[in-house]
Amino acid sequence: MKPTPLTIIAVIFACSFAGRMITVADASLNTLKDPLKPDNTAAENATPAAPLQKMAAAATADKASPKTAQRALPSATNPAEKNKLIASIKERSHALDAKETALEDRIRFLETIEKRVDQKLLQLKKENDALSELVAFADEASKNDINLLSKMYEQMKPQKAGEIFNKMDPAFAAGFLTEMNSENAALILMNMNTDKAYEASMIIASRNAAVHQQ
Repeated sequence: MKPTPLTIIAVIFACSFAGRMITVADASLNTLKDPLKPDNTAAENATPAAPLQKMAAAATADKASPKTAQRALPSATNPAEKNKLIASIKERSHALDAKETALEDRIRFLETIEKRVDQKLLQLKKENDALSELVAFADEASKNDINLLSKMYEQMKPQKAGEIFNKMDPAFAAGFLTEMNSENAALILMNMNTDKAYEASMIIASRNAAVHQQ
């Protein structure tokens, strides 16, 4: 069967359309990014930024270096401020030294006063002990004297002793009477003035009552 001209034209048009579609498909496939393949366009765009990244890395390394940082950082204070700070520290140190010296002097002064007080207390204790011994000796001597006088008054005649006791203070007379034998004391009281004998008797009775209460 011989093809008609219309059929030939349709076949040619179809082949031409198919070729165009194939060309478009190839172009589309070439423009798609392969995830396993690096992007040349991004690499080309990143290429100019590489020198900037190197410069930034070099600047970071330079800042991280201690010597470079020491050169880069300015001085914390200027010389005038440093001298002012040093002068203030020295002044504070001198003030503290002065306070410490004054405190040490005060401590030594108090220690001296304490030693003097201790010495004075020791001296007062010695004097008190001596005074106590003297008082005890005087009491003992007085007691011995009273005992001796009481013995003497006991040997006297009651009438004569009564006359002497009338001239004594009732308290003093009562002290002698208490040291005597009760019979001799009673005889002397009988020969004393009535008022004197009464006062002496009351003193003796009050002393005895105080002794019994203790």
